[in-house]
Amino acid sequence: MVRPPAQKGTHKEAFGRSRGGFTTKIHARSDGQGRPLGFVLTGGEASDYSTVPALLNMPCRKPRLFLADKGYDGDAVRQSMLLAGICPIIPPKANRKEQIACDFRAYKDRNRIE
Repeated sequence: MVRPPAQKGTHKEAFGRSRGGFTTKIHARSDGQGRPLGFVLTGGEASDYSTVPALLNMPCRKPRLFLADKGYDGDAVRQSMLLAGICPIIPPKANRKEQIACDFRAYKDRNRIE
């Protein structure tokens, strides 16, 4: 029996195919001490910057800084952060046409959550 296309896939369970096979990504939000405040699960193929609105809409204080890896580097993400009064600390991707400065002294604290 063949299922209709709407029922195929494992997107409801947050599984997705990436280079490593079926995987799940955990996008977490933490405080300045590295303590988790909440998380969002996505499939392995989902882009990182698509979860930014869900992370920022969690019911906790507005952050001063947003430390994230290169997967979150995008003009729309940076613009929305700046408009919300949040300083994005995201290193630029290597293929970015216009290189953007990054505060690597603040960025080194990103490893606390990992």
